[in-house]
Amino acid sequence: MKSITINLLLLVSTFTYTNSCFAQQDDQKTFEAYLSKVFNAYESSDVNAMWQYYTENASEITPDGRLSVGKESLKASWEEFMKMVDSRPKFSYKLTSWRLITPEVALLTWDSNADIKVQGQQMGGPSTCVAVLHKIDDNWQIEFDGMVPIMPMPAGN
Repeated sequence: MKSITINLLLLVSTFTYTNSCFAQQDDQKTFEAYLSKVFNAYESSDVNAMWQYYTENASEITPDGRLSVGKESLKASWEEFMKMVDSRPKFSYKLTSWRLITPEVALLTWDSNADIKVQGQQMGGPSTCVAVLHKIDDNWQIEFDGMVPIMPMPAGN
């Protein structure tokens, strides 16, 4: 009986360890490469390239605080934005954190600096960004993203 219990304990431990290793297959380099692909798509002249990274029901909160839900709403918001800007925006980005919530769901944060001009005025700047990714058919897709502009705050007393 004692050997059955020990064997069962070893089996459960091995299964847990294997699942843990599997869940950690996606690492920092995976998400850095993913962000690179997404931002390259944003900056490409192929507007449809970036939409491949979003699920059909994706949502986002824009820097001006608007919530868009669904890929069609995101597309309309992007088209509206692109009509306002002088030229295609340029973004820099640096992954600041990533965490697997499950093997199929990840939470990313990154720092970004946006070069966005509207009627010659710089509208972009530094921001902190967040995304919830969902792995579908072995590919990461954006379920939610948001960009929070970094605003200087007065020093406390």
